[in-house]
Amino acid sequence: MKVKILLLAMLSSFATAQTTLDNQMKSYTEKVNSIVSTEKANMKTETDKIDEAFSSGKITKAEQISQKEEVSKKYEAIINDKIENERIQLDELTKTAVTNSVYNTKPDTLKNKDVFVFSTSGLTIRKRGKSPAQYLKSSTLSVGYAFANLTKDKGSFNPFENDSEMRIGNSHSVEVQFRTDRQLGGFTSPWFIRYGLAYRTDTYMPKRPQVFVQDNSQLFLEDFQEGRLKRSKLRNVYLTLPIEFQLYLNPKYTEYDGKQYLDVRKKMWKVGLGAYAGINTRSIVKVKYYNDDDKFRKYDYTLDDGVNAFLFGGKFSLGYGGVNLFIKKDFTPIFNSKANLPNKNGIQIGIEIANIDF
Repeated sequence: MKVKILLLAMLSSFATAQTTLDNQMKSYTEKVNSIVSTEKANMKTETDKIDEAFSSGKITKAEQISQKEEVSKKYEAIINDKIENERIQLDELTKTAVTNSVYNTKPDTLKNKDVFVFSTSGLTIRKRGKSPAQYLKSSTLSVGYAFANLTKDKGSFNPFENDSEMRIGNSHSVEVQFRTDRQLGGFTSPWFIRYGLAYRTDTYMPKRPQVFVQDNSQLFLEDFQEGRLKRSKLRNVYLTLPIEFQLYLNPKYTEYDGKQYLDVRKKMWKVGLGAYAGINTRSIVKVKYYNDDDKFRKYDYTLDDGVNAFLFGGKFSLGYGGVNLFIKKDFTPIFNSKANLPNKNGIQIGIEIANIDF
């Protein structure tokens, strides 16, 4: 009996959703027809003026044809943009109607809820109910993951240098960044500035069987002698202040209340160039191994010397839609003169794996 009641309730919910979707589709069709009719009338007004100018001898036949082609292209773009904006709104309404039917909720209960979006770059969470202007300024908590390595030359941008003594692919960096995005210029400007505060951890794993050793204020690598090495690493922790300028290469727009806005919800290519400065808060060496009796052991200690206290570097990023790739280059060496290491300059290549928009 309970199953029958549940099925009836589900059928009723989906029937209601279907009716809602039919009404929305009808409204969408009417709006599209209205847009086409209105803009065609506006286009005809302009082309009639061009024909009058030709008839009175003010312009040549070639100019008449050229000007009418320009007017035609202009109104084609206007119509396409307005229809695309209506389609986006229809998509949002359709998703809401389906969610309402599944969870039996009212539309108002979902209006300002968070939206979870999975993409190839990970998880994105953003707020509903924003206007185009509000999407152009945001506060975001982002998580980035990168493969890290060390280079001998300060100017090297090769993240795969084999002589670094680090395990490529195992050495990595994780950064949690709270940032603010602001548009530079008017609402149609493709330029943005991004700035914030970040917590960054860089983990360097030397090639086996080497471990980091600190002795008499000197930091160096040597082969592990106390048993069978499982894993060794050096972890540097930083607080950084990043700033970045971003440019949308193929900007797309939407119209809202008679104004044009850059629509950051649409998929666009973007490039970024920035810098960061930070301070080292902690450096820890961790070693895990099996002793001569094959018993698991581990130890760790905090470094007193060998790692520079300050960090400064640059960043280049390339993104499309929700996918953001980046490369970071530390312009100041990670290690100082008290570190007897072949390579001392950091480089990273990575991707943003999650963004939470507030």
